[in-house]
Amino acid sequence: MRRKSPIRILALDLHPCSFGYVVIESPTKLLDWGVCSSRQKGVVSDVLVRKRLRLLIDLWRPVALVLKNPPRVMQKLNHRRKGLLERIETEARKHRIPVRILEDNPVGSQGERLTKYEIARRVAERFPVLTRELPPKRRAWESEHYRMSIFTAASLVHVYLSSFKIPLRGFTESTR
Repeated sequence: MRRKSPIRILALDLHPCSFGYVVIESPTKLLDWGVCSSRQKGVVSDVLVRKRLRLLIDLWRPVALVLKNPPRVMQKLNHRRKGLLERIETEARKHRIPVRILEDNPVGSQGERLTKYEIARRVAERFPVLTRELPPKRRAWESEHYRMSIFTAASLVHVYLSSFKIPLRGFTESTR
């Protein structure tokens, strides 16, 4: 009898020198999360993909890789991010992992737009283990906390899973 391997999804929130990630096995089972960064000039995307992302893929063996589609303005201006995205897609193809690029537009129950902090707070409610990772609410003059990309990646997984009319095999109501 052949044993079924668990269905794992890896979600990434890309930034020029880093990415936040989450690995889930079911809508309520978070396996791993964090932020990978590289501060080496000129070889940032190579280092991130070759060392950090490859380790995550080898360790968790995800069945899908989910990324956030950058806004149209970023697509035109940020060549570094585009190169990083191409390297990630190449690495995923080597491991035969499909890449899904999503629009991250979480909406509230009444259709209102949510702030990044509200999204992060809802993710922390869904995965209580992330509560200690939740950064304080950002003030207008402060830059975004680096851990916020963990919550963006987790919200991408939620958007990805909710986009299926028929639940993925392994993500049935019995696993929730």
